[in-house]
Amino acid sequence: MKKLLFVCCLFFALATYMVEAGVTNCGSIANKPPKPAKKVTKEDVKVENDYDKVIAPKEGEGVHYLTVVSGDSPKPNKCGLLASNDPAKWAGWGGPLDCDNCSIGEGKGTRNEIVIGGTYFPRGIGTHGMANYTYDLTGAAYAKFEGYVGMSDEKDPTGCNHGGTSTFTFKVDGKEAFKSDTIPGSKDGKNVAPVKVEFDIPTGAKKLEIEIGDGGDGVGCDHSALGDAKLLTAQATTDVEADQKLPTSWADIKSSY
Repeated sequence: MKKLLFVCCLFFALATYMVEAGVTNCGSIANKPPKPAKKVTKEDVKVENDYDKVIAPKEGEGVHYLTVVSGDSPKPNKCGLLASNDPAKWAGWGGPLDCDNCSIGEGKGTRNEIVIGGTYFPRGIGTHGMANYTYDLTGAAYAKFEGYVGMSDEKDPTGCNHGGTSTFTFKVDGKEAFKSDTIPGSKDGKNVAPVKVEFDIPTGAKKLEIEIGDGGDGVGCDHSALGDAKLLTAQATTDVEADQKLPTSWADIKSSY
């Protein structure tokens, strides 16, 4: 029994190491976050990077995350699909982007984890508007895009008025698939929740473009973020756990304030 217990513990430790190593190999944050994400019972608009919700990454065949580090293109690898356009366009200020799944921080070497509106995202891309990403869709038979957009909680009202503003536009082969209104970090004294984005990818599509724009008040505080941004093939499950569902449109967001 003791031998069996030892083997089980060894297997668990090895599995844990492999998961952690895999995440590290995919470009996880290297520095100690200056504004660490903190799980709380109820998030507070005045507290930077606190969260009371988590969007867990999807796993399984046909799930491919969008990346800016460690992925590959046009055929995605285990880390995801790498953006194929000029890296100088990925970050606006504060680049180059040197890690996946982290916010823009306050310049090189100061990355934080991604929190949008009190929700923590283990997978995502943080940037400083204005920014553009292009993804080559020819490497797999993608059927759908799913993700969230919003403003990083590392810029909250206490230090940055309403936490910045940005717009998010998604295009497939030049045709608009989704366009947000101007999204602020907070409104009426509350954090603005991340906005769900989902749309179908037409058969034979060749290019996905994501444009992050200035909300109209300058880009100084525009720490924008994509949360859980991924492409799904027809084989991939698209079910979302009920406790993870968030408003799916800007109208839903506005009506809640």
